[in-house]
Amino acid sequence: MKGSWLHKAGREKLIIFCNGWGMDGTPFQPLTSSEYDVYMFYDYRDLIPPQPIEDIIHGYRQVALISWSMGVWVGQKLFSESAGLLHRAIAINGTLCPVDDKLGIPEKIFAETLSGFNETTRMKFYRRMCRENTNLKMFLMRQPQRSPVEQCDELAALQKAVECISVKRSIYDKIIIAEYDWIVPSENQRRFWSGKQITEIAGFHFLFYLWQSWDHLLLSADSATQF
Repeated sequence: MKGSWLHKAGREKLIIFCNGWGMDGTPFQPLTSSEYDVYMFYDYRDLIPPQPIEDIIHGYRQVALISWSMGVWVGQKLFSESAGLLHRAIAINGTLCPVDDKLGIPEKIFAETLSGFNETTRMKFYRRMCRENTNLKMFLMRQPQRSPVEQCDELAALQKAVECISVKRSIYDKIIIAEYDWIVPSENQRRFWSGKQITEIAGFHFLFYLWQSWDHLLLSADSATQF
């Protein structure tokens, strides 16, 4: 696992962002922050944080966790024993059963993505992830600076590591589901998170350009229509 600061300005509040598979900080450059420092975990070829979480969050008055896609499962693993340190915990377009025909990414699709992964199949994945042309164009202007080989290795490591975790053990207090997710099917997400506080928004698997800032994302999570 790798980690890096997306924003660090000595603020009193911190966002921990657990990124999705194959990503780095490049696609998130447009998101500013006026109230929060933002620290990102990514590259899950192993699940060992680059430094103790207690050192990262030390000195902050509030800590919010935002996890996206495969990062939802990773965030659960990282904070399952220390959820009391978090002021907020938001899951976006992911579940705690990340590879599952009914509760996550269908197993056949996961296996097909891993098999023969290269530049061509990577672009196909990005198109399915963004779907809408403007969203895709903005993403490709800032696509992750990761090689296909590195991304494939990460996906293979996750295939071996992931396990289903019961929704009853979830640390997340807010769930955001895009209505048109083709990566982690929206219906599978609804099924897994049944009974939790869910916000559905019009969007796709990669939906971060709907928000102007990390602050805006947190505000939107509170004000959006809930189901």
